[in-house]
Amino acid sequence: MARLGKTVPVLFVPVCAFIAGFIVANVVIHPKCLLLDNAKSEQQRNEPLSSQTSEIRHQTDNSPSDTGPKKYFLDCGGNMASSVLMFREIYPNAHEYIIHSFEIDEKLGPYFAPYLSDGKTFPHIPMGVSGETGTLTAYLEGPWYPGKRNNKKDMQWGGGSLFAFPDEKKNTEELGGGLRKLSRHIEVPIVDLSEWIRNNTRKEDYVILKLDVEGAEYDILTKMLADKTFDWVDKFYGEFHGWSPTGKTKEERDKIARDLKANGIKQLNWAGESKTIADFDKITTIEVPADTPGSLDSILDNCIKSGDKHNVALIIEVGMNAKLARRLIGTIGAYNEQVPLTLFVYGDFVQQNPDLVKEWSQRYDIEIRIGSNWPSGNYWQLQNKNLIRMDIVSAMVKFHELNLHSGYIFPSDVDGDVHGVIKSKNLRTINSTMTFPPKTGGKLNKESYFKFRDVERIPKALNMIHSGLGDTGGILSLDSDFPDNHMISVFLLDYLYEVSPHHIVSLRQCLK
Repeated sequence: MARLGKTVPVLFVPVCAFIAGFIVANVVIHPKCLLLDNAKSEQQRNEPLSSQTSEIRHQTDNSPSDTGPKKYFLDCGGNMASSVLMFREIYPNAHEYIIHSFEIDEKLGPYFAPYLSDGKTFPHIPMGVSGETGTLTAYLEGPWYPGKRNNKKDMQWGGGSLFAFPDEKKNTEELGGGLRKLSRHIEVPIVDLSEWIRNNTRKEDYVILKLDVEGAEYDILTKMLADKTFDWVDKFYGEFHGWSPTGKTKEERDKIARDLKANGIKQLNWAGESKTIADFDKITTIEVPADTPGSLDSILDNCIKSGDKHNVALIIEVGMNAKLARRLIGTIGAYNEQVPLTLFVYGDFVQQNPDLVKEWSQRYDIEIRIGSNWPSGNYWQLQNKNLIRMDIVSAMVKFHELNLHSGYIFPSDVDGDVHGVIKSKNLRTINSTMTFPPKTGGKLNKESYFKFRDVERIPKALNMIHSGLGDTGGILSLDSDFPDNHMISVFLLDYLYEVSPHHIVSLRQCLK
């Protein structure tokens, strides 16, 4: 009986690298696997990844000296590292997992390069998974060219399959390859995945298996069921490809699905290319403070009046330039009033500057900007819902790992679709009443602002902010990546505290 769903272990130890191919004394090796040796010379490090694929380390990360259970994500069908990216970005405690990714197309190897430095991501390229160990022909997609149609659609998948239709086995020397344009045919090593799992993980480990291998899943699952290898697996993501020319009859394919169910093995969908996971909402549920003021249904862009004065809440949109952010926030922090700042920070900034964010959190409220900094324009808002959702959750996960509990998000652009995704994660959407520099209207140009000296720009900036807040106040946002905000900061605070008719409050007070 499979042991899917057992308690996740919590004790982990450092690991050494090991490569998949064929098994020799519990060390798995293949000379074409993409894994860079830490001992490379500087010259080697500067070489293209394709020329480094023969450089390997063949040490097992499961040696007898290792103690305690580990966590593994086995990514079978790695493609463009899309599943590695999604797993590292949004899966709970993803940094604790060792990832082994198997991909038959060596041309996709460079996509894995950014993950090698973490010491826990091991791509095996070119390497296929199967129900046996040996070599097979891989039918791979050729390069893009103008007018190319993959499966009659404008698509470029990369990778390919160990199973091809007759027309896909032709035209290897031309831009052909049949309906799926599988024009590159190469011999690749394949590994018995059932045996690999049993030799390279332990029952006490926590193993997540993702199997998206274009038809090879039928032989793999048959072997895993016969070997009782699901006793090593805790969660199973996968797809069936009944249309693939595997030679299996519909009756044989259906029987495998029934056998999985009979053994209590639940297969969940995972599609890296569309950023979807069947249990996405379940695994990405992160607690938001229950007492967070403000409505989930509205875009919050102003303060609620208290008494005779209108309120102003000062927030900082922290950019990715840590130097400028530290300068602006440090200057405001040294002002002779305890300014109730709220900082909206990118998830990527949190990941790259954890100590700085922790320092800020001792004094200020830290909230989510979005996951990462997008190019200027509304490109973030234009993304499909799944990518926006992944970006937001990625930020929430990074905050959670620092024990920061955010209730608000300040997206670059908001429309109904974006607001719906934000609401689904129980976050409140913030939009400022006045932002400096202004995001719309073209109020800052060379003739009206930038050609002037600092001493002349300061009053121009303050006048814009004064006009933007008017008599009713609201939420005032300063972008830390705009150097002039540091220049005006003290003069702005003097105006707000000594001249304006407004009461300076925290964002949470502003929304109560």
